[in-house]
Amino acid sequence: MLLLYAIPVGLVVGLLAGGAIHRLAAVRFRWAALALGGLVFQLALFSPPVASAFASGDLIGPTLYVGSSVVVLVALAANLGQPGLRVVLAGAALNLLAIVANGGLMPALPDAWAALHGSVGVPSSALTNSVLAGPATALAFLGDVFYLPRPLPFANVFSIGDALIAVGGAWFIARTMLRTGSARARSPVNRRPVAANG
Repeated sequence: MLLLYAIPVGLVVGLLAGGAIHRLAAVRFRWAALALGGLVFQLALFSPPVASAFASGDLIGPTLYVGSSVVVLVALAANLGQPGLRVVLAGAALNLLAIVANGGLMPALPDAWAALHGSVGVPSSALTNSVLAGPATALAFLGDVFYLPRPLPFANVFSIGDALIAVGGAWFIARTMLRTGSARARSPVNRRPVAANG
């Protein structure tokens, strides 16, 4: 949910720095459909109608979650030339590392979860992407150890990886708004030669 804060932050920074929003429309992503498909798949996977079809502890759901996350990572890696996407990729990779290390579930710090939800229990009757961290949790520090408190919009727990994704997303938006011309137009190869006098 931090990314929903990164979008307006990136737009405001870009505008204050003299950028133009229309430049965002000129961005071309490689394998954009692959990344979008992976994210939409995750939204559908954890929606109540679909999540309730999986039994708690079933490995199929977590496996699909990890697989769709890998798909998104591959699409991000194909666009590392875009500003900020290296930071986004690093954040996504850290999240995936924590998820894989915990059987396809993102560990959440009990204190952060309780501060946000008022209890320390994660619903387990349907497929979920979270598990409460404990003494045996692997890479717990990469899990959801922070939280946005209510009544802030989109209040939720978040990880170091989520923070990096948000920073990279804001950077991408602001920097793209400041682009002036294409790399091809600025290349010395494409400059018109100056005629010699005499």
